[in-house]
Amino acid sequence: LLAEGAIGGVSFVRTFTYGNMDPEGIGNPPDSAPPAELDWDMWLGPAPSRPYNKNRFGIDPKAFSHFRWFWDYAGGMMTDWGVHVLDIVQMAFNEEMPRAITAIGQKNYLKDNRETPDTLQVTYDYPRFIATYENRSFNGNALAPYGNTAFHGTKGTLLCDRGGFRIIPERGPNPIEPMEVRVTGNGNNQHWANFMECVKSRQKPNSDIENCFRSTSTCLLGNISLRSKLRVDWDAATEKILQPEARKYFSREARKPWRIVV
Repeated sequence: LLAEGAIGGVSFVRTFTYGNMDPEGIGNPPDSAPPAELDWDMWLGPAPSRPYNKNRFGIDPKAFSHFRWFWDYAGGMMTDWGVHVLDIVQMAFNEEMPRAITAIGQKNYLKDNRETPDTLQVTYDYPRFIATYENRSFNGNALAPYGNTAFHGTKGTLLCDRGGFRIIPERGPNPIEPMEVRVTGNGNNQHWANFMECVKSRQKPNSDIENCFRSTSTCLLGNISLRSKLRVDWDAATEKILQPEARKYFSREARKPWRIVV
């Protein structure tokens, strides 16, 4: 639909993942001795040595793993959910990487011991359009059921998520027709089938490893801008950040005796 110009020219795309969390979040458990059956040093691996904390370990069969909210091990919602929605944007426009990234985030709502922000906005400068990623941990149903992505075009707006899409016409003398499609299921079977077909045919799958790499890198650059408090300019040809002050967040030193060999 976008490639066919269904909503006209698109110059701005907004992606967002909102949730409704209790203000106490994941809580504030004190540091303690690790469980007898857990080799905490091995679990940390090349990450910095830290005292055991229930949330840093974060493996909970009744919840999402909490370790994703600590910078030593993950990137918070930016990498946890941002990759899913920004992937759609880059594939829709056949864009590989943004040219520049600016991020701002704060921990304003949650009272737990996580390190990553609960309120975040990242702006991505692409050659043909601007995209944003937003996350907050409250008021998650404000735009339901059309969460995740909004393509704003000259003729209308296309809202989409995993459950379908909706086209809202822009006001004018010759408005386009509204459209709405909702689907059931989560699409996993189609993804798996496409992958297995490509294993046999040796063709490129709909979502190949290069797309995954670029989408993940785009999210990592958002966190680098956030943590460095800098606009980050990205040289796609050399895959380097142009701001020297931000490069320290581009990689990390492994804790001895661990080594990361590339």
